[in-house]
Amino acid sequence: MRKFSFVLITTASLAACGGDDGGNVTPLDAAGSIDAPVVCTVSTGSFGDAGALTGAATFAASTMNPALYRIAVQGALETAQPTDVLFVDFYTGYTPFGTQAAPTAVLPGTYQLTGEQLDFETCGVCVTLGTNATADAYEDDYMVTGGTVVVAAVGDAVGETLTLTLSNLELEHVTIDPQSGATSSVGDGCGTTIANATFTGMVMAPPPAVAPGLQPPQLPRKGRARRF
Repeated sequence: MRKFSFVLITTASLAACGGDDGGNVTPLDAAGSIDAPVVCTVSTGSFGDAGALTGAATFAASTMNPALYRIAVQGALETAQPTDVLFVDFYTGYTPFGTQAAPTAVLPGTYQLTGEQLDFETCGVCVTLGTNATADAYEDDYMVTGGTVVVAAVGDAVGETLTLTLSNLELEHVTIDPQSGATSSVGDGCGTTIANATFTGMVMAPPPAVAPGLQPPQLPRKGRARRF
């Protein structure tokens, strides 16, 4: 069970599209059999049009270099806990937002989820899903293998509004190294899709007690444990 660094989704706010999390998606085995032993923890093989996500967005910048910052979104895909939660993280200092030594700002635009965006270690636009989430933890990581993120308005400061649309997302069950962030497929056939989802909300500051800040510029890697 992987721990959240913080979760701003409460029971009252879990009002998003999607069915109850049953954790009963069973992949086909190599021969196409339906009695494969693996049971996926993601609640469905397709969330379809997930609509407007209910959740939270936060902004935090490095105290050593304010140009290094993270915009983080989390949105519930179901209406009751445990729920599958979609995470969208923008990290400056990672492609397409420059480098750790020369970070560039997150700008409105269309971002294709290909190449470096498919590995949590290298992504600047990181889209992942956590299964069976409760108030402070979730079970498994899923990461995109394709899709598109369109940012209409960038909330790159507390109090600003973030507006984005996600489309044609394909995600697979992965392991994410807690130190480096390196991502590898579990290879169990577990996956899901999201045809469309949107998020609009005011960006807040992370709770100060659990917001250690971004890694300093001299540390080029961001492990999963750095999700604050």
